[in-house]
Amino acid sequence: MLSSFLKLLLREVSLLARHGRNSLIALGNERRAAMRLDRLADRLAGMGYKIDMLRKRIDEGLDEPLDADASLREALRALKEDIRTVRSQLYSLSGPASSQRLQRAFNRLSAIAEKTYAAADKLQWEIDALEPQGCTQQAPACKRSSA
Repeated sequence: MLSSFLKLLLREVSLLARHGRNSLIALGNERRAAMRLDRLADRLAGMGYKIDMLRKRIDEGLDEPLDADASLREALRALKEDIRTVRSQLYSLSGPASSQRLQRAFNRLSAIAEKTYAAADKLQWEIDALEPQGCTQQAPACKRSSA
C-alpha cells in the first residue's frame, strides 16, 4: 500500500513538475513577446519623434522644396499602412485571455501607434499643402515638351 501511495505521489509530483516547467516556458514566451512589443513601440515612438522634428523644421521655414520627388510622401503612406496592419493585428491578438504584462504591452503599442499615425498623417497633409503633388509631377512633363 505504501508503494502504491508513493507511486501516486511521485506521479502527481511529476505532473506538477511538468506543468510547472510548461508554465515557466509559457511565462518566458509571454515575457519575450511583451519585450518584442515594447521594442516595436520604442521604434514607432522614435519615428514619431523624427516626424515631429521634421514638422518643427517646416514650421521654422524651408529654403528648398521638402519633397520634390514625393519620396517622403510615399514613405509616410507606407508607414501609415504598416501602422494600420500592426493595429489590426493587435486587436485580433489582445483579449481577456492575455496576461497583464501582454495587455500593458498591447496598450502601450496601440497608444504609440495611434500617436505616430496621427503625426504621419498630419505631416503628409502639411507637405501636400506646401507642395501640391500635381505641380511636382507636371514640372518634368512641361520641361520635356518645351525642349
